[in-house]
Parts: sequence; C-alpha cells; structure tokens
Amino acid sequence: MPTPDVNNGANPNIVALNPADDTPTPIVPAGEPVVDPPRVEALTPADEVENEEEPPAREEGDPASHPVYYETVSVADDDPSRLKFKRPPTAEAPPPAVRAMRRQVEDVSRLVRILFQDDEARRKQFIGQLKEAAESGLVGPNSNVEIGLENLQDVKDGIADAYTAIRSKLWRANLVLLSSAIACCGIASAAFLLLGAPLLWLATSGWPMYTAIGLMIFLGTMAGLFLEFIFRVNDDIPYDQLRAINPGRWKPLHRAMNTTIVAAIFAAILAVKIFQVGVGSVLLNDFVTKSWLAVVIGFVTGFAFPYVRDLVQQVRPVSRT
Repeated sequence: MPTPDVNNGANPNIVALNPADDTPTPIVPAGEPVVDPPRVEALTPADEVENEEEPPAREEGDPASHPVYYETVSVADDDPSRLKFKRPPTAEAPPPAVRAMRRQVEDVSRLVRILFQDDEARRKQFIGQLKEAAESGLVGPNSNVEIGLENLQDVKDGIADAYTAIRSKLWRANLVLLSSAIACCGIASAAFLLLGAPLLWLATSGWPMYTAIGLMIFLGTMAGLFLEFIFRVNDDIPYDQLRAINPGRWKPLHRAMNTTIVAAIFAAILAVKIFQVGVGSVLLNDFVTKSWLAVVIGFVTGFAFPYVRDLVQQVRPVSRT
C-alpha cells in the first residue's frame, strides 16, 4: 500500500520564500493554520532615545530648584562677632526674600555685639547660632528661606532670654553708682560738720553752698538714672525692645557722667533764669538759695533726660543770615 503524502506532494526539503522580506517560511501541512513569524524591525537611534525612561519632573516649590545665591557664610577673621557672606562669581541676583533675610541676620549680629560686648562666651554662642540659621536659609541650592527664618526666630528668642543676665549686671552697675553718690554726700556732710560748716542740704552761701549743689546734683542724677532704668527694663523684655534699651550704646559709667554734666548745665541755665521750670509748686530756679533743690534738678535730668535735653537745646544760639 502506498504511504500517504503528508506534504501534499511537496518536497519536505524545500521551503518557500516569504515574498515580503525574502525570509524562509516552512511549508505547513494541510489543515494547520499558517502563522507568520513576528516581524522585528530595527530601531533607529532616535527611537532608542525616545524609549528611554525620562527622569521625574521637579515639583513646583522644590527647595532644590533655585540657583545658588550664597556659597558660604563664615565668621570674619578680623572680628569674630561678624558674619561674611560669599557669593558665587556668576550667581544670579538674590530675590527680595533672600536679601531681606540677610539683612535680618546682619541686624541680629549687630545687636549681639551691642548687648554682649562684655560677654565673649555668649557673643560667640549667638554668632555661631546665627551662622547656622543663615546657612539653612541662604547657602546652597537646598536652602529654604522659611526654614532659615524659623531658625533665626529661635536665635532671637534665645537672645531675649539671655538678656536677663545682662539686665542684672546693668542693675548692679547703676546701684553701685547710686551708692557712690550717697557715700560722697555722706562723707561731705561729715567733713562739713568737722569744719563747722552747715549741713550739706542747709548750705546757703560760699564754698559750702557750691560744694553742696554739685554733690546733690550728682546724687539726684544717679537716683533718676536708677529709677529710669527700672521703669525702662520691664520684667518681660521682648526681642523688639532690646535695641531701645540702650539706644546710645553707652556704658553705665559713661552715661552717668554725661547725664551729670547735662544736669550741671541745666542748673546753670536755671540759675541765670533764662527760663523757669517748676515741679508742682516748687520753682527749681530757687536752688541757689535752697541747695536741696539741686537734688530735684539732678533727679529730673536723670529720670527725664529727653525733656531736659530739649530745654537745653533751646538755649543754643541760632545763626541768622
């Protein structure tokens, strides 16, 4: 019996060519579906680039999305209480928020130099904290102004808390000055008694009167300054009021000397009666015959220095053309 032809009469060693791309296609026996092999096309370089995974886009507001405005913030070599800000050579101009924060940092460092000029340890501590706050808000591409301002506020709060120690030191200095004035008046009173002169506050003529007036002006000025300091420095001092505590940046001794000199000039103006000043029913111009009024003149000058300063400035001659 003849063997069936499974190849439908075709030579099994012969394959047909695919007319589309001349690739060999095997002859499939009858009854089975013809399945074309998958077509694989060569990729061009452009297609390869398009198929690569793209990096994720940065979100809006990403802190790493801004350029570098400052490279470093460092402590000045010639002055450890100052900070230096270094910008890249080709850096863009900082935006207003960045410039505003730098001004705040510089203002705080200036206040630290004023308040803690005699306290090197605290001065270095706060300058170091200011440097860290400035770096977090201004330095590098990852800086964030909002975070920097929060750190800067923490430094401000720390300065306000530390001022209590400075306040105690200033209080003791003013108390020493007041005690010195009281001691001087006490020693002078004892000397007057030994010399047979009237008591200090009862002298009405001669050298005892002039000596008594000078000492009592000094005593009144120290008392006025001490009371004014207590009223000016409250129990709770916010940071914003720290700069107003000592606007002239005078040390207690220098401030006491300056105020005493102004009180003496004020007394001289009252003595020649350029103008008359009264406290209640008491006329301060009468201190020449009532030496105890010199204490009131000194006290008014120390306690209300801006008022007395304005009165003295009115006596200043004005040039006319």
